Amino acid sequence: MFHKKMIRLLAVLALSATLFGCSKDSTPKTSDPMDDMAGMDMSTPEPAASAASAPPASVDSVAAAQKPTLHMNVDVNKDTATVHFDVTNFKISPEHYSQAPVPGEGHIHLFIDGSPTKVAVKDKVYQLDGLSPGHHTLKASLHTNNHQPYNVEDTAEFDVK
Repeated sequence: MFHKKMIRLLAVLALSATLFGCSKDSTPKTSDPMDDMAGMDMSTPEPAASAASAPPASVDSVAAAQKPTLHMNVDVNKDTATVHFDVTNFKISPEHYSQAPVPGEGHIHLFIDGSPTKVAVKDKVYQLDGLSPGHHTLKASLHTNNHQPYNVEDTAEFDVK
């Protein structure tokens, strides 16, 4: 193994000496660096479209006039709450869930009674079944396809009898 590494090292050194040390003209070149770039295409390249390189969509990437809004209405029937989400300047897009962000689209994160566990809502209506009697609080927030917040929220409170 040591022998192979030594041979590779010598080959690299020999190639380096050949490329850099053997020149017909020994006078230093003092040309304008711009001459070396003559004929090169200096136009700005188009950025490659890639989900991995796309910046996360945020409320900053959506113009203020197009900032999404969110409002919840809750209908209670016995131990079931049906939550209706009204959104503007926002498309709920279950087909892009957990994919690259697209400004103005995504899904809703719903938190029930302050729980750190969220429910990912991918429709304008969501039903909560088997709620215990008492006072309940819902917090909803809009998120990009890849779960970054838009910083748009709404809270609703209701009672189950």
